[in-house]
Amino acid sequence: MIPGADTIASARALRDEALAVFKGDLEIAKLEVSPGRVKERAVGEAVEMIDTAREIASENKAVIGATLAALFAWFLREPLQQAAGWIANRVGIGD
Repeated sequence: MIPGADTIASARALRDEALAVFKGDLEIAKLEVSPGRVKERAVGEAVEMIDTAREIASENKAVIGATLAALFAWFLREPLQQAAGWIANRVGIGD
């Protein structure tokens, strides 16, 4: 027998075993990133996020209302300032 043949044979066996494990992992990865699986996970996460948002909204209605009012006032700040100036002029405030 050739010296070191046992070492080469055992190395080949380990290589083949590692290759089989790698190919198995590769198949699992392919299944996880398949378009159907990605869509399924995305839909599941979106539904979970919506449910969480509903729970938080139901627990914090006053905070959400105040936030919406502040956003409304911010976006309409110019017309509100003009209206306040017009009212001040009509009433005579600032004379």
